[in-house]
Amino acid sequence: MKRTITIALLFILATTITAFPALTRAGDKIVFGVLPVMQALPLFVAQEKGLFTEEGVEVELIPFRSGLEKDAAMAAGQTQGYFGDMLTSIILGANQAPMRMVATIFNTTGSQRMFAVLAAPGTGKPSLTDLARKGIAGSSNTVIEYVTTRLLENETPGANLNMIETKNILARMPMLLQGQVAGAVLPEPLVTLVEGKGATVVADDRGLGITPTTLLFTNEFIEENTDAVRAFLRATTRASALINQDPETARPIMIKFARIPEPLQHSVAIPVFIPPAAPEKELVMDVYNWLYDKGVLKSELTFDEMVDGSLLPEKQ
Repeated sequence: MKRTITIALLFILATTITAFPALTRAGDKIVFGVLPVMQALPLFVAQEKGLFTEEGVEVELIPFRSGLEKDAAMAAGQTQGYFGDMLTSIILGANQAPMRMVATIFNTTGSQRMFAVLAAPGTGKPSLTDLARKGIAGSSNTVIEYVTTRLLENETPGANLNMIETKNILARMPMLLQGQVAGAVLPEPLVTLVEGKGATVVADDRGLGITPTTLLFTNEFIEENTDAVRAFLRATTRASALINQDPETARPIMIKFARIPEPLQHSVAIPVFIPPAAPEKELVMDVYNWLYDKGVLKSELTFDEMVDGSLLPEKQ
């Protein structure tokens, strides 16, 4: 299994390098990898409204179709920074290229959720423990498994999780809706989409604050381009504030850049974004220890080797 995953990663890495042969040299501008998701909206707003330029930094946002492609490009040096979940940030930093998280820009505070475990239509609302025993479609060693494990521990400490390996998120939807699996883990807005088709939310991460999305840069880029990173974070902070002040003005940008199912484009709630802040040590270390205990990390890291919160704008 590990050999198969390694071969797949090498293939994607090779094709990614070929696909982006002419990216700008480090120092000329920031080449930043993003995914077409709602949680990256502050970056898209900062770009569309010229906030990066106003703060004195040139930024090229490179969209990727999947997290695996984005991670491979970062490991290959094709991007200097990227948007992603905390787990992949730590895995890349320990296994591939020295890098640090510089900010958290979204988290599941209040009533917001990012991930949910759903039961197939027509099966009622089983307990998460029962669903975990029958099998939940997801992906191992990822934020999907991490959040499902933590949700399961909250319900039944020590319960076993039968994770049915399905790395393709879009493949999980028909499997769930057609009853091929008892349950599946999906992100928003796909959760809302399949709820409308009869699936039932069994558990989600709302209010738990355990699935933040982060911004990170390579150590080399941070050291050589500190002012550029500071400017990048100032622009992102301004964009988050603009979205929160008038969410609907950001909807056209979200529709343009984020992968929102057509039926939900004009109705799905615009996320509320926290002011960019340093990732919390307790959560970072919990994620790190979970990955380390599973044998996913090839080297040990300290908190300061994973996080640099010194570049954030000072609070007004």
